[in-house]
Amino acid sequence: MELSTIRSYNVLRIIGILILLSSSPFVFAYIECSTVSQLFSSCSVFINYGTPDPSPGSRCCDAMSGLSIIANSGGGNKQSVCRCVMSLIQNYIQNATAIGTLPGLCGISLGFTIIPNSNCLVYD
Repeated sequence: MELSTIRSYNVLRIIGILILLSSSPFVFAYIECSTVSQLFSSCSVFINYGTPDPSPGSRCCDAMSGLSIIANSGGGNKQSVCRCVMSLIQNYIQNATAIGTLPGLCGISLGFTIIPNSNCLVYD
């Protein structure tokens, strides 16, 4: 499969998730951690190697923007996303710094700080 086809598929998947969230009469407070992991997988090169820095408009930053929309859509989603991110960090502790810096590099806020052993207290 071509890289451009894979990117198009990932963008369509993110758009589909966002459409489902926006069209729902209420927002579920339960977020699948697999969704969070898939969004972070768009940034796998940076997470694994620390370079190149993602920039706004990149596939990685588009995924982080999607994650921000999910996290900030209400209904306790911010804490659910935080817990998923903390689980991701525990699985990839050697890459915790890279994972934690992604939202900032993309110029977005998830409403919580990504640090190992966070208690997922959120701020607005």
